[in-house]
Amino acid sequence: MEALEVANVDLDDVANTTAEDCELAPVDPEDSSLGSEGLGRAVLWTLLASLLVRLLYFAEHAGSAFFGIAILDEAYYDGAARALLDGQAGAVLGDSFRPPLYPLLLAACYRLGGSELGVAAAIAAQHVLGIATAILVTLLGARLANRASAGLAAGLLFALAGPPLFFEGERLIVTLFTFLVTCTLWFASKVSVSEGRSFLAWCGIGLAIGLATQARANALLLLLPLTLVPLVLLKDIGIRRKSVGIFAACSACFAVLVAGGALRAHHGSGFQLLPSAGGVNLYLGNERGADGIVPRQDRPVTYGEAYRDSVAVFAEQEFEAARARGEVEGTGARAISRYWTGRALEEVAADPIGRLRLMVRKGTLLLTNRELPNNKHYAFILEHESPLLRRMPVRWWFLFALAPVGFIAAWRNGNRVLAAWTVGSVLVLAAGIVLFFVNSRFRIPLWPGMAALAGVGGLALMDTLSRAVSRFRHAGPEGARYDGLGRAMGLLAVVGVLASISLLVGLSVAVPGAGRDFFFRSYAHLEKGDFEAALPDAEEAVRAMPEDPAAWAQLGNVHQRADHPEQALVAYTKALNLFPEEPRVVNNIGVVLEELGRTNHAYRSYHHATALEPNYPLPWVNASLLELRAGRPDLAHARLAHVATLGFTSPQRTAAEALLLRAQGREQQARAILDRAAPDDREAIELVLTDAAVPLAPTVLQLGPRERATPASPREMP
Repeated sequence: MEALEVANVDLDDVANTTAEDCELAPVDPEDSSLGSEGLGRAVLWTLLASLLVRLLYFAEHAGSAFFGIAILDEAYYDGAARALLDGQAGAVLGDSFRPPLYPLLLAACYRLGGSELGVAAAIAAQHVLGIATAILVTLLGARLANRASAGLAAGLLFALAGPPLFFEGERLIVTLFTFLVTCTLWFASKVSVSEGRSFLAWCGIGLAIGLATQARANALLLLLPLTLVPLVLLKDIGIRRKSVGIFAACSACFAVLVAGGALRAHHGSGFQLLPSAGGVNLYLGNERGADGIVPRQDRPVTYGEAYRDSVAVFAEQEFEAARARGEVEGTGARAISRYWTGRALEEVAADPIGRLRLMVRKGTLLLTNRELPNNKHYAFILEHESPLLRRMPVRWWFLFALAPVGFIAAWRNGNRVLAAWTVGSVLVLAAGIVLFFVNSRFRIPLWPGMAALAGVGGLALMDTLSRAVSRFRHAGPEGARYDGLGRAMGLLAVVGVLASISLLVGLSVAVPGAGRDFFFRSYAHLEKGDFEAALPDAEEAVRAMPEDPAAWAQLGNVHQRADHPEQALVAYTKALNLFPEEPRVVNNIGVVLEELGRTNHAYRSYHHATALEPNYPLPWVNASLLELRAGRPDLAHARLAHVATLGFTSPQRTAAEALLLRAQGREQQARAILDRAAPDDREAIELVLTDAAVPLAPTVLQLGPRERATPASPREMP
């Protein structure tokens, strides 16, 4: 690499080096290696390094309990992609809360990989996007410095960074969004090289921003540097040509927004340029008591078996409650978003000083080398799951310390437009993070721009230090010798201070412990049927989070699946004491009581669960099976009719409907239902039919006076 070739420094050049050169040595244009051969080698080495670490991580990750198991937001995207494949496009493409681009990509990967390899294909596709991002970072760094070695340094800084690699292995939107953000910077480099004359490059910027908004709406903030930087810094072309380019980019972006809005309108949610999750997230990120990291809701929420974003459920329920009180009008996603935006502004107005302090805290959190948890905690994965990620050398403090040096070097090299565009994009995306809440996942789109600047800055710093050392060793006048070295050491001190800030800020940040991650890993083990591995993780989760009902419920699930009904009942009871109106726990208690032979109490639990949440289908089906065994098909018919309105299907429901038809003397229709059942469901259906062959006394259906008074509508959760 050119930056390391310091042994053969020409003494005449050293003697003529100025003090300004020692402060931050610019790259000599005649010594530039930004030819096609040098740049090709840089891209090739970046490609090889990226490919190697991603192959190693994919192999390591494939052996993890987490591989293929959808956690939290992953569960939404997985369900949305599978809904698209099942022909339920309206529920996904018409979703006004979340953008549709990533579910479409995930569905394409699932279709390509098939039922066996769909998840692996999706993860592999994200690693390909990560490799492509690293290559774009290489090209960007080379253009910023007019030097291929700077591009190689930038590409390797991204390729060998742990957090971006980790999130490539998660079925989350961040990798796709980061790639699209990097595409905007690559197209910006084309605009800067052509001095604003490339119409296609302008359109590419707009298209990339527009597509990025269909992955995450805050990409629209990138329009700010898009318009300001060319107007101020593109001085070699007239205002008319600059205006045409900016207009072309904005038009391309707007065209994508209109297409997305038309897609939502076509599928039933009404025309809307952008999804509307911003309102409630703005409130949760800035309400009194917010810590800037975790979007804590004012109260817990519950939903059925299909995963739903708890923030979305909370937003809808609170809005409906406010509308019932006559406080707001309107319906739909836009009305909900306006309501929450108004509440966020009320929080700011109620305590502006407190909100300002919160903004400062979030800005500080953005600098820290510590990866703040979101979904799974990166630190937990490093300690318990991935030796490879532990050994990845690039961390945030390194980029944070060198990126400012890279900006100055690129500016002095004459690449002012691209340097300002890169910094402007990083700053507006960072502002979007600070406006809501800070975590490792949201910070990933900042890595490419920061890596490009840090690669330039690292080589510029090495050049400056090597020239200063050479001057100290070979220059004649004593004062000039020390002057150059002092300036170089001063620059190194600035880099050290920035690195120290990033490293020290994290020491004052209190983040959740590993309990959540033990909970998630227990869930993953349980989904794969590994009860022995799931149990110690569930026990560790309740030790770390004894007041968390979800942890106790998970412990109950493990015991129940491992055929430990007594222990399961104890754990479920603990969960119910902490969250008395969670219908899933009440239903599970009914299942355990039925296994213990306490059938009457099981029936009462099912009935209670349906009272808590009439739209939660499992207890309706479970209660209907007991009613059929007790000779009450009339009650079971009403329950199964209600389940049919919910669109819920399961082996238990199929068996219950077949038993109901038999009780009504319709044996032929019962056989037809069983014959249409999916092959994978046959074993579960046979087990239900076997259990149902044992009749029950009608006394199991006895309910107390309060239990008979079932509410006609769902009770609001406290």
